[in-house]
Amino acid sequence: MTYRNWMTGLLLLAAVLSPFTVQAVEAIPSAGTVSKMTGDNVAEAQQSDGKSRKLAVGDAVYSGERIWTDKGTGVHIKFADESKFALGPNTEFVIDKFKYGKGAEGDAFHSRIIKGVFRFVSGLIAHTKGRDMQVKARVATIGIRGTQVEGEVSDRQEVDGKTIDASARIVLMEPEEEGKQTSIVVSNEFGSVVIDQPGYGTEIPDEKSPPSPVRKMQIRTVENVLRALRNSVRQSGTARPRMP
Repeated sequence: MTYRNWMTGLLLLAAVLSPFTVQAVEAIPSAGTVSKMTGDNVAEAQQSDGKSRKLAVGDAVYSGERIWTDKGTGVHIKFADESKFALGPNTEFVIDKFKYGKGAEGDAFHSRIIKGVFRFVSGLIAHTKGRDMQVKARVATIGIRGTQVEGEVSDRQEVDGKTIDASARIVLMEPEEEGKQTSIVVSNEFGSVVIDQPGYGTEIPDEKSPPSPVRKMQIRTVENVLRALRNSVRQSGTARPRMP
């Protein structure tokens, strides 16, 4: 076989395989879609290979991605199992695992809030037999039993030469469907609590403490914690169009 014939054959093979390569990439199932964005700043998703991309309404998000919002930006994501997450400004969120086969064995949704303000409404995975949905809030894990939760997570930081531990505040909210039973388990290696009354919550003040005893959260406390998120919700639809 001559060099010219060999090259011709190689090019023909590439032409045949390239559509299948494109289809394979496009066939990767998304975990969810950005349903709303607020503010005039930036939200990005970082893929497992380290590449980042700016997000816009309608963009897909994928299992394994790390999502963060800039100052003044809010992002709302609707997942394939109908779970919904709202992320406030300066929030970092990781989709550790998302697998959904409409009730298939092995369905799971694991995520992490690294820092920031958030709200989520659980979807179908939380109602399946395995109920394999959990949200890690830096210093604790929230076990989901079908519910709506709001909270704030602070990351570890250095202030005046001193290390301040990460912390979290978690509040169970009224379910979207009136009369629906709702509860969460908040736990870490030091202890756990069950919250089954809307308006009640717990705090984890540092990385070495168990969740505090469940208590009714003061309205002022809840408002202070969630003001940024709720402001971004009220401004929904004000995001600028995505630039090419």
